[in-house]
Amino acid sequence: MHPVMTSASKLNGILFAVLLGAMLVYSLPAAWRFAADQSGHLALFVDGKLLRNLETRYDRELFLRDPAIRLWANAQYLLFGEGLQGVVLGHDGWLFTNQEYLVPNDLEQSLQAQLARIERVREALAAHHKQLILLPVPMKLDIYAEQARHRPNPHAVGLYERFTRELAAREVAVVPVRQAFLDQRHGESLFLRRDTHWTPAGARLAARELARQQPALVGVAPYRSEAVGQKLIPGDLMNYIRFDEHFAPAIFAPEHIALFETLNPAQQLSADALFGDSSPPIALVGSSYTKIEDWNFSGFLKEALQSDVVSVAVEAHGPFQAMQDFTDSGLLNNDEIHTVVWEFPVRTLLAEAALGRRWQAMQQQSF
Repeated sequence: MHPVMTSASKLNGILFAVLLGAMLVYSLPAAWRFAADQSGHLALFVDGKLLRNLETRYDRELFLRDPAIRLWANAQYLLFGEGLQGVVLGHDGWLFTNQEYLVPNDLEQSLQAQLARIERVREALAAHHKQLILLPVPMKLDIYAEQARHRPNPHAVGLYERFTRELAAREVAVVPVRQAFLDQRHGESLFLRRDTHWTPAGARLAARELARQQPALVGVAPYRSEAVGQKLIPGDLMNYIRFDEHFAPAIFAPEHIALFETLNPAQQLSADALFGDSSPPIALVGSSYTKIEDWNFSGFLKEALQSDVVSVAVEAHGPFQAMQDFTDSGLLNNDEIHTVVWEFPVRTLLAEAALGRRWQAMQQQSF
């Protein structure tokens, strides 16, 4: 039989009362500031938002909040070798998004639906006399599987090859770059260790592969990319790391990338260029792999194709939103644009199904 505590010690009671009193005193200034900020907002009180605002403010300013989060993160790492939900720890300081480990229950249905959407995009562009070329970006976990502590799901690993085959069967022009990434993964890093995105080296490789596989697109404009500096990249996956850096110093090691600028030295500042009366023949539509200028994918594509490129890209909303922005813009009716290159991260095929909350962790390990 388990022992039962029938009475608390007097000292414990005193300490608990002192703690409550200290927290009350600490909270009074914050409560006073909150009251001053929200004065006169009767409507917030009526619909309950005032209480929720107070809870949010109190949670944010609670003096024990950050130490408690760090303590829990330390325990989670020491006991289970994990970060916060959202990241999966690899070897030698490598981090992976758990998005690439999670496979939806209805992967087949979701894949077919997304392929159908892509096919409709191809038809819409063809109706405006534009060719669609889709460039699937491989998953980081697929390319650097040897850096993962937990093996990726076979369904996720085989997704790239299946996706490109299905696109070809639907007569969608596609530029596969996975094999080129696998062949060169042991050279200059193609993905950032602590981020979900590729490095400038990965972006340049993808651009060169597109030019190699689509030689008809290569022009004669002498674009050239040159390194102009360096930048420290904190890494978006570090948002899920809260444990003490002394436990895993490799994860916290600084990571720099080279910054590039792409210019055409022969380009003249003409009246057409100044007032925008002419358009590039190629449009690049993409996700954050294109939108974030640090990777310079748009510039590397200009260099590889020796042609100017107009870019339409969005961050944190995926490739379908970027394509919607393109088709909604005046560029769709621009007859000078004859080709649309669509940069498309393959992990989107997993993430899209997550919007319906139909996820299933198909790994035997728990993270």
